[in-house]
Amino acid sequence: MMDQIFGSAVEHLTRGLTYATARHSLLAQNVANVETPGYQARDLVFEDFLKPPRPPAPGAMPEGIPEVGPAGRVPRLVLAADADGRADGNDVQLHRQMARLAENTLYQHTLVQLLTNQFNTLKQAISGRV
Repeated sequence: MMDQIFGSAVEHLTRGLTYATARHSLLAQNVANVETPGYQARDLVFEDFLKPPRPPAPGAMPEGIPEVGPAGRVPRLVLAADADGRADGNDVQLHRQMARLAENTLYQHTLVQLLTNQFNTLKQAISGRV
């Protein structure tokens, strides 16, 4: 029924929010491990969303990363490579992680606003103001 009203817009927006939430969690893990010896910064990328499906390699994704695309697509986990590793092997740069968190927050906020607009349009249509 939602597809008949909005097309696939709501579905795509909710997938984007699922991705943004998963990425935010991973970036927060990076910040939490800024002093952990040997920890390497990780990130999620979803640029290859339109490429043909490829199943994730076994053990390639940390637990809790949701499927957010058609045909069970999952974002790709990559090493963020913030900088050359320190002597203890940790390569997390706090300022870069915080910038990624801010960028992801803006992305998530934009998606929420777009989703809100979709539902406000429906609300106005139901009330007869459109």
